[in-house]
Amino acid sequence: MPTITLTACFHCGEPCTEEQVAMDGKDFCCQGCKAVYGLLRDSGLKNYYELEQRPGTRSVLNADEARTDLFDLPEVRDKLVEFSEDGITRIKLQVPQMHCSSCIWLLENLDRLEPAVVRSRVRFSDKELTVNFREGDLSLGKLIALLRNIGYGPQLTGSAYKQNRKKVDRMLYVRLGVAGFCFGNTMFLSFPEYFGATLEDDTLVKGFILLKVLLALPVVFFAARIFFASAWAGVRSRSVNIDQPIAVGVLALFLQSLYEVAAQIGPGYFDSLAGLVFFLLIGRWFQDFTYQALSFDRDLDDFLPLVVLRRNGGTEEHVGVAALNPGDTIIVRDQELVPVDAILRQGTGRIDNSFITGEPLPVRRAIGETIKAGGRQRGAAIELEVLRPFAQSHLKRLWEEQRATGSERPLMPRTMDLVARRFIVAVFTISAAAAVYWGLHEPARIWPVVAAVLIVACPCALALSMPFAYGHTIRLLGRNGLFLRDADVVERMASVDAVVFDKTGTLTAREAWGVRFEGAPLSAHEQALVRSLARHSTHPLSAVLYADLKTPLIDAVDVADTPGEGVGGTLRGVRTTLGNPGFSKAPAMPQANGEAYVYLAFDGVYRGRFAIRKKARAGMAESVLDIARHATTYLLTGDTSVDAGTARMFTPGNMISGCTPPEKARFVNELRHTGRTVMMVGDGLNDAGALQQSNVGVTVSESSAALTPASDAIIGADALHKLPRMLRLSRKAHRIVLTSLVLSLAYNVVGLSFAVSGNLTPIIAAILMPVSSVTVVAFVSIAVWRAARSEKLTE
Repeated sequence: MPTITLTACFHCGEPCTEEQVAMDGKDFCCQGCKAVYGLLRDSGLKNYYELEQRPGTRSVLNADEARTDLFDLPEVRDKLVEFSEDGITRIKLQVPQMHCSSCIWLLENLDRLEPAVVRSRVRFSDKELTVNFREGDLSLGKLIALLRNIGYGPQLTGSAYKQNRKKVDRMLYVRLGVAGFCFGNTMFLSFPEYFGATLEDDTLVKGFILLKVLLALPVVFFAARIFFASAWAGVRSRSVNIDQPIAVGVLALFLQSLYEVAAQIGPGYFDSLAGLVFFLLIGRWFQDFTYQALSFDRDLDDFLPLVVLRRNGGTEEHVGVAALNPGDTIIVRDQELVPVDAILRQGTGRIDNSFITGEPLPVRRAIGETIKAGGRQRGAAIELEVLRPFAQSHLKRLWEEQRATGSERPLMPRTMDLVARRFIVAVFTISAAAAVYWGLHEPARIWPVVAAVLIVACPCALALSMPFAYGHTIRLLGRNGLFLRDADVVERMASVDAVVFDKTGTLTAREAWGVRFEGAPLSAHEQALVRSLARHSTHPLSAVLYADLKTPLIDAVDVADTPGEGVGGTLRGVRTTLGNPGFSKAPAMPQANGEAYVYLAFDGVYRGRFAIRKKARAGMAESVLDIARHATTYLLTGDTSVDAGTARMFTPGNMISGCTPPEKARFVNELRHTGRTVMMVGDGLNDAGALQQSNVGVTVSESSAALTPASDAIIGADALHKLPRMLRLSRKAHRIVLTSLVLSLAYNVVGLSFAVSGNLTPIIAAILMPVSSVTVVAFVSIAVWRAARSEKLTE
């Protein structure tokens, strides 16, 4: 008899049963998969198929999906769009089909499929896709059609989705209740068996068995449905997940029980089946509860240590963005982010929305117009009236999306994913071997043993250990003033072996030790010009001049702040510049160690210079020396000399003065290429390039909201002295994850040995699964807390 060979689709991997089409010598199961392949090929995205074998999802349009043209209706569009200004629209969609790294890669490269897409970012944990696109060139309906065509048709988000998530959470409790009810009653109906009754003893026993069969139906087809759905999704996507062995075990126990009852050879295992699903759902509830505890976005918004200048009557004060209230007046200077939604009340806004949309061109805003949180002012300072508090600004979410597309995950997460996948494959192999063994020696025990093997080896604890350990670490660091972009930053911090410091605004305090002007004394009018111009700059030395001079302010126009050079603007018709010697056309002059200089020019004529002496932050000398015990430390500064106090913190060959912003970035890049894991610590003003080139970029926040997208972390200036302890905590968290990994694997190996030998029933295996998860989470929680306490970071 000839055998029938089914050809697998090159794109999605499903059998070509209904139709088979070909292109470029490759077979496809339908025109949709062929079209997606052609689209990827023509867009230069064929690497998609190299990320994972047959990574695609089949493009199928469900009959209940809304027509794409409906998304262009105003009432529908308004519910989905988060931001829409100057032709750029931002939308957040729920895409449940994403399941692997190739899905993320494709969805984050939508701009190569459709030129009207500016940027697309994935938040895999929530299956969310954020897309910024030019709506004039691509309507919302056409964007939805594009996503459906490549197999990632979105679900509606917004308030409807939030309500749906709540329903899903409630449904888990319903499933748990149904399973618990059926479990209790099934055990009650099993009493005759427990006391030795047989099928021939009494017709009542047969009635009890029939009732148990009926009670098993909602257990399997309703309560356990979440395991079957997840397992089937993995099968369809050609991926392995932790629910697959669970689903096989439940199904095997159910079918074996039905067979025994139908053949009248036994009462089945319905009590074990109901208890199995009940305890599995308890484990799933605990897992979901743990992940919700790790979702700390809303809880930690207040810890984001950004500072903004707020007008308080006739004075101006620096306050944390979390302290802003609707109606407050804030001042946003050149290069600073608008931290909250606000209305422009004074000045001319030249807003760069690249933080939101990816488009770098500044957009002009007039008085009375609304400016969204995340916009960056490019020009003279503006005054804004706060519309909404910081908790509603989504600035943290925008910051998270600034990571580089396709950036590689750290080694530990990738290793644990690989271990989990291969472990599941090993479990299936072991269960098959156990079935063969017991089939030869005691066939009646095959299915209980197989079910116990599949259940006890579920790597749920393995899946919980790393996110919980790093999530707990992030919260502890946040409470101590260091706010991380995501959990991967903890992993990279644990590997840091080189720390590069900027000097001004990082190692030195904001307050000046002394300020003097070298040159002919300035008139009151000239002092007013200097102070008014300094107000528009976020540089720490400008802040010193603004605080030191007490003259009234003058309106400035055509203000431009050049990183690493200086700030210039026109005030009362006088072109004024403050900056380095070249920027202000100053002659060569001697410089004293320990002093920073700001050179002044009016209308292109050098006028004099301010000599500013600043002291190091309290505790920084000890902190830098502490870091040097475990990592090499470097100093990069734009100053031409380094004072003796700062020089004592570093090895002489590790200090570079007169460093421009491009030179800082180049130095960090070269250091990385030598194999070092580099942390760059700076104020985010003149060192944004260096922050971007580093493995971990840390922005020091003290007197500005000059958050750079390159930052992996933000640290409050008053917490900077804790940095060595924070680095040690990250290393300890990494070791705790490794230890929990060993414990999880040891539990699974021991459990497997008992299950394979027939000494573990499925229901006991189901009880052990949540117990193991609780044990790992408890171990991780206690271990991380003790590690933080040893570093005095629990306050």
